Amino acid sequence: MKRMTIKTDTGITVMDSDLSEAFCRLAAYEDIYDELVGNTLAIPLELEKLKAEGKEKTVRYKEMFGQKLIDTRIKALFERHGISFDDHD
Repeated sequence: MKRMTIKTDTGITVMDSDLSEAFCRLAAYEDIYDELVGNTLAIPLELEKLKAEGKEKTVRYKEMFGQKLIDTRIKALFERHGISFDDHD
């Protein structure tokens, strides 16, 4: 991926003169963030539902549990770079 920004002593600068491409990429990251927030809310509920039905050994349960682990790791990466999930609208 071609980097579009650079950190400087005074903040962040867009390296490319075309800001519209930078905004499009930011929008894509925000879409990923929104999807991740949705998953972190929905997957635990679905896992509880499957568990209540005694379906902890099903492929569906195992796939969702694996996705929960992946999402937790991605969430940690976002948070390590200052993007908090507590302030999501």
